[in-house]
Amino acid sequence: MTGTARRLFVLQYGAERVGKFLSLRGGSARLGWEPLFGVLVDTEDGWVLLDTGMSRAALDSADNQAAYAAAAESGGADPTPVRGHLRPEPPDPARWNWGLAGDPMVAALATVDLAPADLVLAAVSHLHLDHSGGVPTLARAGVPVALHRHELEFARSGAVGLADGFHAPDFSDPATTWQLLDEDTEIAPGVTALTTPGHTPGHLSFRVDLPRTGSWIFTADATDLAQNLLDRVTCGSCAGGTAADEEAADASLDKLLTVAAQTHGRLIPGHDQIVTAAIAHPPGGHR
Repeated sequence: MTGTARRLFVLQYGAERVGKFLSLRGGSARLGWEPLFGVLVDTEDGWVLLDTGMSRAALDSADNQAAYAAAAESGGADPTPVRGHLRPEPPDPARWNWGLAGDPMVAALATVDLAPADLVLAAVSHLHLDHSGGVPTLARAGVPVALHRHELEFARSGAVGLADGFHAPDFSDPATTWQLLDEDTEIAPGVTALTTPGHTPGHLSFRVDLPRTGSWIFTADATDLAQNLLDRVTCGSCAGGTAADEEAADASLDKLLTVAAQTHGRLIPGHDQIVTAAIAHPPGGHR
């Protein structure tokens, strides 16, 4: 590590209604609302965004709504609308997702008086549509996007599509400048991408080191919920669908717990509304 970042902000883009079996291996079919959030980091190199939420096109897609419903049905979930009991509440509990008005990533950045063009870099944990939706907007703004090489190869392999959570427009724009990673890499001062495959073949988590509050470890979908970490239970969904993918997910969970122990870091799961609300940034961000 060559230094620390200056501060970070937690940006919630929206939320999605999914079964617990997608978050926890062996989890129940109960549906619940899970947040879509990103992390904005102020570094010596400039502003870096980690994960970009879901695009307006995907949020408004009837095919995407059908894919969510089919996933819930395949897991035995009761599709009856579930009103969230935590803030922010879903505007329409009958839908399967919601996002901030307009382009959710642009709207979230505006809450801290920034625009996509103010970023020097973005990084995407993986190419599921609830994390990669801002990539086309970043491409138009000329912002490079860091991603694991295996993730882009997998998404473009033809083996997966919208039914599997991959929205092709997010990773098909030839104007996107990809910074492809092969291993753990410090992508900006104080910001390290950690390889944590399993949920998808090229999944990344992120470690942010701050001067006052120390290490923050954002696990993305390697662990959706605090329960994954507390009970040492791996993610419920592995896109590759093989025993090797499940073994990789186990190893990634072990890696995250080890990094947290070594750094006394804060482990932040990728889709836990209680945790997301608890780490809401103070004025001026976490430092």
